[in-house]
Amino acid sequence: MSKFLIRILSFVVVFSSLSACKTQQKATSPVVTDIKPMVNKSVQELQDKLDSASFNLNYLTAKASVVLIQDSNEISFNISYRSKKDSVIWISVSPLLGIEVARLMITEDTVKLLDKIHNKYEVTSFESINKLLQMKVNFEIVQALLYGNFFAYKKNENRFNSVYLEDKFYILSSLNKNKLKRSLEEKDLNKPVIQDVYVNDSTYRISRVQVEDQRINKLLNTLYSDFRMTDGGLFPFKSTTKIVAEKNIEIRIEYGKIAKAESLDFPFNIPNNYERIR
Repeated sequence: MSKFLIRILSFVVVFSSLSACKTQQKATSPVVTDIKPMVNKSVQELQDKLDSASFNLNYLTAKASVVLIQDSNEISFNISYRSKKDSVIWISVSPLLGIEVARLMITEDTVKLLDKIHNKYEVTSFESINKLLQMKVNFEIVQALLYGNFFAYKKNENRFNSVYLEDKFYILSSLNKNKLKRSLEEKDLNKPVIQDVYVNDSTYRISRVQVEDQRINKLLNTLYSDFRMTDGGLFPFKSTTKIVAEKNIEIRIEYGKIAKAESLDFPFNIPNNYERIR
């Protein structure tokens, strides 16, 4: 279990939505918004709305239950989460019985893993994580996904070109709007990565993010739900992420206790008798 758990933690951090805070208590009822007719918006107008509605909090601490499914293997565990905006992401992992088995800390240039079952640790980088996921991520993208905020998967390639209207969502897309029906477009191995961002028409919070790389047959799809108002703004208390690749992975996260903090410690001490994983 340990090897699978330690490796899979990278997916939990990179592709999940962690919620924000209501001081030492659960947020109350979900947010209900008025129904209004959707108005066409330009790419820049929608991006400005997303920026204005984005989550913003310096320190966050939370507890959540996680279900991880890889092919036919399923693992359930609990996490304790701490973060400092633009600086540190820290996660402690425990089985349902409550004894810590692993610890993870991410900064802008380093990813650290601590295996408390086998007395081992790993210090690596986003380059290694990218090789594991076969996708391109960095601290900025991780933080945006955790907070449910807007990001561009590849800044140089993924210029957002179009806004579509679908049901009660704006879809901000890197795909050019050059055909009447996007579904008719054929697979093109020369295309850049396609990123679609589904935006609620009333709250301007992201309900779904999909990133597809047709060149290497990789797909990431994250759904956010159970939005509640917190001190940092609207946040989803539930998320489901699916990664379609050589091995399919599904991550379900549901938050219970969440809290705002004025400051936090991020302990990550490596005992002398721990062996480094190369």
